[in-house]
Amino acid sequence: MSGSGAKFKAAVPRLGIGLPYFASLPAEFYQCGAIDFVEITPEILCRQRPAGNATELKIVPQQMERARSTCAGLPVVVHGVELSIGSAHGWNEAYLEMLDTFQKMWPFVWHSEHLGFQTFRGSDGCTQEVGVPLPLPPTNEAADLVARRSATILERYGVPFLLENPAYYLPDPPSDPEIGDDIGLMRKILERSGSLQLLDLHNVYCNAINHGFDPFAAVDRMPLDAVAEIHIAGGSWDGGFWMDAHDGRVPEPVWELLEYTLPRCPSVGGIVFEMLDDHVSRLGDGILQELTRARKVWMSCGQGGGYGATRFSDVTRAVSACL
Repeated sequence: MSGSGAKFKAAVPRLGIGLPYFASLPAEFYQCGAIDFVEITPEILCRQRPAGNATELKIVPQQMERARSTCAGLPVVVHGVELSIGSAHGWNEAYLEMLDTFQKMWPFVWHSEHLGFQTFRGSDGCTQEVGVPLPLPPTNEAADLVARRSATILERYGVPFLLENPAYYLPDPPSDPEIGDDIGLMRKILERSGSLQLLDLHNVYCNAINHGFDPFAAVDRMPLDAVAEIHIAGGSWDGGFWMDAHDGRVPEPVWELLEYTLPRCPSVGGIVFEMLDDHVSRLGDGILQELTRARKVWMSCGQGGGYGATRFSDVTRAVSACL
């Protein structure tokens, strides 16, 4: 890992257990001790407007104020979705300009993005949206492109920058032998940029199910010393594929992966249970149950952090009353 990578790895604090910000959850949920930090996707606080051949992202002040009030006192980390860091024609400058404003309004502990691309330039010169992040080919060209951009982000924001390993559904993209696969691509980018990894264990599970490999063997090949955050989530079957749908409880094999992986990540700062806002009301008390189980794994690995002097029974009653 580069010198800058070691510096930013040392800057990752032990936060504990986190949850995304959902406007549909009451503020009491975030303030009663069930979580230690909040992960926010800043785009959900923005209004998109056409700006020439691109799209402008502007933070809506009322939505920002509501989010800050809801999460008052909790550390915040950013998990972006629209940077498109791997797009060959250029990344989303509007996202970065928005994030500049966001950081001034609400400083974040670290910033993460998906390792992939979701925009391309059409024949008319306009930027087109794919809709979901698509994986990059494991090539030196892709590694160099993302490494340069990641280093720029590290310098621009002065906090750790994390890249999330993707879920993918099409096998065998074009590759360079010395890179090999998505794991090799991630390793090269981290080595060349000083960035860290957001290890999404449900994505590992998803890929293992769809492509028939051992997820534990895959984890063993990853640069675990550079993992700063872990995601867990649920998914579902659709069209013969296990989808990274964020639509339910965490599958048991993902819990087993977490128990295996967490002790091997010396620099990890937290675990986040991911879901989509559409499924919050359906999960109900299941949200607390997943957070509780994640905390037990966190504490069993000696990671520290947690409820402090707050009694767990008090937290359980308070959270249940919110849902």
